[in-house]
Amino acid sequence: MSLIIDLLPALQPNHHVKSRLSSWLILLAGLSWGTGLLPAQEVKAVTMTPAETAWLAAHPHIRVGFDPAWPPFSLRGHNGEFSGMDADVLDLLSRRLGVKFEPGSAADWTQVYADAVQGRLDLLVGTARTPERERHFHFTSAYIEFPVGIITRNDGAFFWSDYDLLGRTVAGPRNYATMSELAREYPDVKLLYTDDMGQALEQVTNGKADAVITNLANASFLIKTRGLTNLKIGGIMPQRFELRYAVRQDWPELIAILDKGIASLTRADLQALNHRWIRVDYAKVIRWDLVWKTAAAVLAVLGTVIGFLVWHQRSLRRELAKRLLVQHALEKANAELHIRHEEKSELMHVAAHDLRGPLTSLTLGAELLQEKLAGEARQQAEGMISSARQMTHLIDDLLEVHELEEGRRRFVPAPTDSRAMLRQALLGLEPVARRKRISFDAHGLGEGPMVLADAGALREVIDNLLTNALKFSPPGSCVSVIVGNRPGCVRIDIADQGPGVPDTERERIFTKYARGTAKPTAGETSTGLGLAIVRELISAMNGRVWCEALPAGGANFVIEVPLAQVGTK
Repeated sequence: MSLIIDLLPALQPNHHVKSRLSSWLILLAGLSWGTGLLPAQEVKAVTMTPAETAWLAAHPHIRVGFDPAWPPFSLRGHNGEFSGMDADVLDLLSRRLGVKFEPGSAADWTQVYADAVQGRLDLLVGTARTPERERHFHFTSAYIEFPVGIITRNDGAFFWSDYDLLGRTVAGPRNYATMSELAREYPDVKLLYTDDMGQALEQVTNGKADAVITNLANASFLIKTRGLTNLKIGGIMPQRFELRYAVRQDWPELIAILDKGIASLTRADLQALNHRWIRVDYAKVIRWDLVWKTAAAVLAVLGTVIGFLVWHQRSLRRELAKRLLVQHALEKANAELHIRHEEKSELMHVAAHDLRGPLTSLTLGAELLQEKLAGEARQQAEGMISSARQMTHLIDDLLEVHELEEGRRRFVPAPTDSRAMLRQALLGLEPVARRKRISFDAHGLGEGPMVLADAGALREVIDNLLTNALKFSPPGSCVSVIVGNRPGCVRIDIADQGPGVPDTERERIFTKYARGTAKPTAGETSTGLGLAIVRELISAMNGRVWCEALPAGGANFVIEVPLAQVGTK
């Protein structure tokens, strides 16, 4: 039990728990020299009644079930034999009672317990008494008892009571008494079932569970033989683990016989078992089976790593070759796209130049005809002039968008009088407004500070927004222009009394070729480029533009342009 002594420093007491910890230390220290064994009893000869002698004669062979993976109490040796403390106690009772016990051969405790419940076994060794088990078995008195510990990782919390387990994950084998009691008494504890106690301790070692509850002899044996060096005793349960024999319900006679055998066990008998199974220093035992398993695992991992590296290197080579092919294809496609782009740009400029000449001639000729014609012919001439101007405007918009996309448009920010520019724009659009019987409300212009903007770009923005307002305003309405100062900028509002812009379209109308649901009031055409150009120009001058709804109907387009700082050239 040197491991248990080694683990004691992990139990750091404070002044509130010294008395309880002292009792734990007594239990642990006693375990190392034989505590956990029942009190000393005088050696008594096993005396049988005639009825008991007759019963034993009628049942010379008793089938025994044991947990094959519960050291040091019961385990299956290399040759499949039953060994451990329970095997030695059973051998001692066999010689004193004259009974032949025949161990079973089930693979795990779950199968052993099921065989016993179904009557294929007569006796279970090392069994704790629980309410669930008492429905199937009679129980003898305890022949050995041990403290029950809470085993945790070295960095885990200390459990001062069983209530500290609430909300934690406890690992343990299926059908073990501790797991059954936790499920019954503490439903808030999360249970992680394993095939045996060794697996349960490994779940704690790997961090998949918070604790294991088992008696300290079992914990010490498994921790030392499996090299689980990151575990400690994280607490002591109030219960003590009592080992009893569970006997089939229809054999009550065997209970009295086994109790007599248990009473004959002396301290010397049990002390010998303690020295053989508990106080062995397993650190000095070379477990060649573990050595070979570990070596095989290391070789398997090493082989897997080498195989993975070789496969990964070949995969990288293949991937690199594919990427080089893709890169060459992309470079070729990019070069071709660049050529096509240059060709498209040249084509647009050539087409614009070739179209502007005929359109200019057409417009001038139509204007001369308009002066000499009258009636219907004069109206047709006006239609020709309007169509030619629309085509010229479309060409200008297309070239403007193209230059903005390619970054060819150069902006020269300078202090600019936005109010004077608005007055000029309103004056220039007065004939268009007069033809539609639309008035301008420019009382909100006044005087104010200069803005920092490219004069040509700002005039283009204002013309676009005023033209847009006239296009969607009904005859007899009014377009208002208001200029106001804001912190760091000048705000210009251009509001109309038209159908307005729905909420869902207020952002989309600023994208290229986008048209809203509202229609021009006099059949004017719309290219869907004007507002997109406005946003590009305003953004290039570090300003903003957006559309708002008016309470009485109509649309209000707002632009904000930065103020020109004092001393700006």
